[in-house]
Amino acid sequence: MINQTSLQDSMDGDEKETDLEPEDEPPRDQQQTDTYYSLYRRHRSLQLGDEGDAGHRRNGPSDTFPKETVSQEDFSLFLLASNLSVVAEPELRAFVAKRLSKGAFLGGMGTIAAVDLSIAEQPVACYYCLLHQNQSPGPENDKLESKPLVTDYVLCFLGSTEKSLELFRIELDKYAQGLQLYLTAEVGAVELHIQPYLSSWYDDSVLYIQRVVQLFQDRLPILLRAALSHTPVEVKGTDNKIKQDVERFLNAASLQGLIQEDSLASLCKVMTDEQQKVIVIDCSESTPAFQNAVSNKFCEDWIPSFLNSLESGNPFLMRQILENFKLKAIQDMNSLKRYIRHAEMNNYALFKCFVFLKNCGNGDVLLHNVKVEHVEMPEAQNVVKVLEEFMYEEGVITPSN
Repeated sequence: MINQTSLQDSMDGDEKETDLEPEDEPPRDQQQTDTYYSLYRRHRSLQLGDEGDAGHRRNGPSDTFPKETVSQEDFSLFLLASNLSVVAEPELRAFVAKRLSKGAFLGGMGTIAAVDLSIAEQPVACYYCLLHQNQSPGPENDKLESKPLVTDYVLCFLGSTEKSLELFRIELDKYAQGLQLYLTAEVGAVELHIQPYLSSWYDDSVLYIQRVVQLFQDRLPILLRAALSHTPVEVKGTDNKIKQDVERFLNAASLQGLIQEDSLASLCKVMTDEQQKVIVIDCSESTPAFQNAVSNKFCEDWIPSFLNSLESGNPFLMRQILENFKLKAIQDMNSLKRYIRHAEMNNYALFKCFVFLKNCGNGDVLLHNVKVEHVEMPEAQNVVKVLEEFMYEEGVITPSN
């Protein structure tokens, strides 16, 4: 299984040789249709020497609770919301309490582990996250002796397998953070807002890829290329759900977070300065209509894999295909960079650059991205300029690219 770590390793180093074809499908995890959630609240008192850490925890996204500074009664959890059975929920609560006692929680960042519950014969994947800590003073009549209280929330999402949920860790973290808007609401928010939000975690954080593939079908390459080239996309004529689905898909398909931040910032600046045309998608009709749409062969070659995955109805398979797509784009980028380094001193290597760009199907995007990364390297810039001229003459790219 290809994960974010292997993608980053490939981006940081030279291309890793793999036989990765668009038609190849990763192993299919057994699909899990039943999904669950639980939200717990815990009040705990700050222990001696713990006050200094409280401010850091309120200001920082990451925190742990050392076992030695927390008393045993602090692990009592109050259930706010859950759709687990009366048998399985206490089992999950015991699992959470054990993790708390070991200081195994990172505030704002989720962890995924397998847990044995009565809801299934096999271990179920559990995403758990620590959220929203508020410090409050003790009782008014005992200010001198009372200790400040901290309110913690523990959020759990359960379903599918551990490896499958790992593919959606970023989405789950964002969804967990979105819950904080409701945690500060008035009494009654559990029934009115929190439970509907929790019950939608799988639909919003996992199934969006499936909905986008289903909606756009053979026009999906336009979105894939837009993601790789950082081309802005505007969706109109539809509700916010589809707009959010498209935005999530573009983020998931882009290489953001996998390339150096300074290179990404330079690329975004260049795209802004060039006043690149926004791709407009009108979803007011049953078939979406595009304006300023651009695609390429590389993205089109992956469509059979995405469309075939629709038959399985397995969103984790679709996400794995998307990760493979990104990995192949990174491998091609690394190959081009290596060829350009050689081409600075060797005309034959320059010819190999041209042949590679012509045949890879993604030459327009790769050449533009490399051009931005080498903006302050004169020798490499000269190579890129020659390659651009060759590509224009051959009609592989146009001056508008």
